[in-house]
Amino acid sequence: MSESSEFSELAQRDRSLSDSKSEDSALKTQLQLLISANHILHHHNLVDAFGHISIRNPVNPSEYIIAAYDPGAPALVSKFTDLITYHVSDSTPVDPNAAKGYSERYIHGEIFARWPEVNCVIHSHSEAVIPFMTSNIQIKPVFHMAGFLGAEGPRTFDVTKLYTTMDKGEYSPDMLIKSAYLGQSLAQGFRESGKDGEGPAPVVLQHKHGFTCVGESIQRAVYRAIYLQKNCELLQKSIGLMGDGMGSVSYLTEEEAEGCRQMNELTEDKAFRLWLREVEVNPLYHNAEGVPRDLPVGGMKDVH
Repeated sequence: MSESSEFSELAQRDRSLSDSKSEDSALKTQLQLLISANHILHHHNLVDAFGHISIRNPVNPSEYIIAAYDPGAPALVSKFTDLITYHVSDSTPVDPNAAKGYSERYIHGEIFARWPEVNCVIHSHSEAVIPFMTSNIQIKPVFHMAGFLGAEGPRTFDVTKLYTTMDKGEYSPDMLIKSAYLGQSLAQGFRESGKDGEGPAPVVLQHKHGFTCVGESIQRAVYRAIYLQKNCELLQKSIGLMGDGMGSVSYLTEEEAEGCRQMNELTEDKAFRLWLREVEVNPLYHNAEGVPRDLPVGGMKDVH
């Protein structure tokens, strides 16, 4: 072998090792964040014993990762071995001997399958959000932190309508998304309105159940979940203040919603660093794998 060929082979091997280390580091960071994100969602009352968050495997996009049924409750997830990796294609575990998983993992698997740009999925039974669906009141953004909802607000998915299309032996009417068929229908609901089928939309509401939101990152999905809930709390107060014959609620315009969405995405990192610290110092939550300290810093450009 010539000296140049030997050097080329060594250089290629070094690059391969470097890439491997980089991938391992990226995966570790995302798993650390996934554990802490479980805690953040619980701290903000978006999940209790129920509800879940998943990520697409950053080094293998055909897989996704979510907590196991035990410990299950998001507040109790604390280490890498509490997580299970699944195939996006059919939501079967990569490890055939994996522990018991969530029956609603099809929410996550089918969204990842339908929307390659999605890297994080959150499912919540927020008690601030559900009343709007049961009262048939459309959720729309009432303040700048919820511009991502769009001026018309999120769609509502009603699983009850699908039961009539299924054989009795294929489902129980428990409102859960626990089959590929139901998961695919929910994932399809993320079509972005007004954009010729492009998407996905950030949030889909689930009638008599809760909501599911998505993001290109853990930080974005968590931001959307928290500020959807905050928006609903403010909207409920606004409706209460109106009383009878006192006018109507003032929502963001389409232009304002879009401008605020852009602002939301530029500044979501600021909120996430605070939320990480809140759960890190709370003795209820334990992240045995550590919390990353070198997360990207965003922010808006100064306008002079």
